Amino acid sequence: MRKVISALLLLTLILGLTGCGREKAPEITSLSFNKEGEISHHIVGKTDQSYYQIETADLESFAASRVEEYCADSGEGSVTLKAVEEKNGSIMLDFGYASAEDYSSFNHRILYMGSLEEAANNGYELEAVPLVSVDGQAVEIGYIEDWGKKQIVVLETKSGEEMLVNLPGKTLYANQSAHSGQDVSFVGKKSVKISNQEDEGARALSYIIYQ
Repeated sequence: MRKVISALLLLTLILGLTGCGREKAPEITSLSFNKEGEISHHIVGKTDQSYYQIETADLESFAASRVEEYCADSGEGSVTLKAVEEKNGSIMLDFGYASAEDYSSFNHRILYMGSLEEAANNGYELEAVPLVSVDGQAVEIGYIEDWGKKQIVVLETKSGEEMLVNLPGKTLYANQSAHSGQDVSFVGKKSVKISNQEDEGARALSYIIYQ
């Protein structure tokens, strides 16, 4: 029970940080994938929240404790706390995850990575997702060729969150903003910015296809 409470408290603190910026740093939280499947999670926020003050040392201690508890159950190195920094009233936390499954379990939210075929076989109803290409063309999943060569990221975000997703390959498609509660936009050739505009307390899935 203590581990569940600790996980939820850490998640609450992290979500309280998400979406806030600082000077001379990434403006929003980012999730980055490398070709080996490892994941980096950079959280950017303000230490002075609207109703409480976050002490950097306390947050670092709590986060490190939660990582240690998780790794005791899931294996050494499955989650790492790489850095906690505070500067000019802003705070940054850097986590590393050995896999998408570790990110999902640690943060209690969906993150899936795999081929289109694997995603369909795992229950994701991709045919129901309206997609748009990087050049603004509407696309149906059934018309995408070479499924075996296409990879997909399915990411859950909460209302009010912003996330910059950095992919290990070239972005091809994402779910259409007009048909979801997210504002989804392409950033360069390998990144997508997600802004969840669902009603307060709601969560939504974003779908990003790359190669």
